[in-house]
Amino acid sequence: MLRKLYFEPTTLCNLNCKMCFRHTWFDESFQHMDMCLFRRALETMPKSVETIFFGGMGEPLFHPEIVEMIRLAADTGAEVELLTNGTLLTEKMINAIIDAGLCRLWISIDDLETDSSINAASESGDVEHSGHGHSGLVLSNIRLFNRIRQKKLASTTLGITFVAMKSNVHQLAKLPFFIAQHLVDEVNVSNIQPTDEASQSEMLYTNMVNMYTGPAKGNVLPTVRLPFFDMNVPEAAEGIRALMSKQNFELKFNDQTVMRKSAYCKFVREGMCFVRADGEVCPCMALLHNGYTWMSNVQRRITSCSFGNVKDAHLEEIWSSRPYKAFRRKFDDFDFSPCMYCGHCELFAENKADCFGNSHPTCGGCLWAEGVLSCP
Repeated sequence: MLRKLYFEPTTLCNLNCKMCFRHTWFDESFQHMDMCLFRRALETMPKSVETIFFGGMGEPLFHPEIVEMIRLAADTGAEVELLTNGTLLTEKMINAIIDAGLCRLWISIDDLETDSSINAASESGDVEHSGHGHSGLVLSNIRLFNRIRQKKLASTTLGITFVAMKSNVHQLAKLPFFIAQHLVDEVNVSNIQPTDEASQSEMLYTNMVNMYTGPAKGNVLPTVRLPFFDMNVPEAAEGIRALMSKQNFELKFNDQTVMRKSAYCKFVREGMCFVRADGEVCPCMALLHNGYTWMSNVQRRITSCSFGNVKDAHLEEIWSSRPYKAFRRKFDDFDFSPCMYCGHCELFAENKADCFGNSHPTCGGCLWAEGVLSCP
């Protein structure tokens, strides 16, 4: 059943961040979602939807009618969440989205250390369009959000998303203090997905086979049980690091299995789909837009996938259509070629076909399915 419905209110943004996915797009349009289209999707979505999430590749708060979108979504009875870059969280906007029924506000931040006395953005929402140096503003707006929700006794919770890179991964040690200081309810940490050859230098992962920590489906492997160590002891940290780089065993800490889900698409297996700003219904974040990414010094051309447009059909009809159902059944066994574990043949350069005979979209090279990239 469709349980979590993502809406992309806009493909536009008030920032112009250097490593944004949108710089890699081809054959794409930049637009706000039409309100008639949004209402049609809400009115025709399956009754099984439990969560409505505003996100995608643009900045949701940049949509001129985002508050009304939140209100309409909340009126369905679903839990409503929204992910923002945090720069447009003025006092007026924060009050409006809380009053509209937002259940959880997710704020993306890539710097836990930078602080500033910068005041919250003006009521117009104008901010520097550089995409850099706005962490102080975001932290200021997080404090503003907390003051307002406490004053209103609102039940709206706060989530933080953090993209870990070589340049900032050391800041993860500050997360416990950051969580306590800013009253954070949940943190989602993801890796970076390179958008050009240069940004590969920030990656914290290489060959996926070196990240194996649990048995593949149907395999019986020996178990390694470890106690807890003080990771501040250099020798302990190095020993664990060396062990984790190996394979062919199941790892347990204090008898609790540490297991990375591999070849597992949470978007499909856990009942999620996306409605793009133009109304196209897509199965996941990876197939939301046409764009380029990099892996192992290979540029990959990713072509998006849609099973219909809510302009032409009810959302429930698209979700229940034969082609969409057939696509979802493929993920019962994830019968795609293991692109993340091999030397990359010529088919790896696109997601049009793989060596198992699958046609577009092929998902064997998906970093979300390998647990490397993560979305709230």
